[in-house]
Amino acid sequence: MSAQPFKLRIRIDDKEVELSGSREDVMTALEDLSTIVNKVSDAFSKATAMTTHVHVMPEAKPEGEEAFPTVTIPPDAPCPEVITSLLSTEWGRSKPRTLNDLLEAMKVNAIHYPIGTVKGRLTDLTKRGVLRRIRTNEGYGYILLKQSESAFE
Repeated sequence: MSAQPFKLRIRIDDKEVELSGSREDVMTALEDLSTIVNKVSDAFSKATAMTTHVHVMPEAKPEGEEAFPTVTIPPDAPCPEVITSLLSTEWGRSKPRTLNDLLEAMKVNAIHYPIGTVKGRLTDLTKRGVLRRIRTNEGYGYILLKQSESAFE
């Protein structure tokens, strides 16, 4: 009988690390938890010092399939900030993005908002003139017109 996979997530402030393996391996690693936490904290503080803006890293994509952007933003970022960050990437500027495109890009980036919240924020941002809604063959798509601090109020 094979061992069941075991995962443990540790969150420090707004950063998170996941340990996985067999239950015995993870439990053995936990015996040295203070050392692990110190190393993770040090690594995160160095990474935070280097990360001061949104980074977009292209993902490998299968032939004929479009890759979603990878963005680095705080996990507690408000939904309008997430939407404008995604639409300000090369992916977001290449064509109008539908609600489903945005939800899938958020999912890829481990950012989770209910569909109703995203719909509401898209409407709000459109009314404020931050986004423009355009009819496409796939439904309505959104493009970023301007990015301002007032969009996140």
